[in-house]
Amino acid sequence: MNRLKQFAVSTTVALAAFAGLAGNALAQDHRYETRGDHRGDRIDERQQRQAQAIHHAAATGRLTPHETRRLMRQQEQIRHAEAQARADGRVSYRERERLDAMQDHARRSIERETHDRQTW
Repeated sequence: MNRLKQFAVSTTVALAAFAGLAGNALAQDHRYETRGDHRGDRIDERQQRQAQAIHHAAATGRLTPHETRRLMRQQEQIRHAEAQARADGRVSYRERERLDAMQDHARRSIERETHDRQTW
């Protein structure tokens, strides 16, 4: 039981660090050049909300450590795709649609995992 508590504490600390890094990375100003709309801002805000939801669900025990790692990895893949999309200074319509689809998939994954009644 003591090892489980140690794991829970270390996981919570890791998640807090991840949330802090994600928040700092998302707070940086890297808006897209998309003909005056601020869709890049919405993508960043949505990304931050999803990271917070993962952190909260893990802290309250609604996510197992494995589920938490998988969802965090999924968020990292979205951040990587976002960085690739804006590498040329402009995010095309197709790239925005792909990022939206990735975030939709992540949202469904978070919902499914937080409501599957698996706890640890």
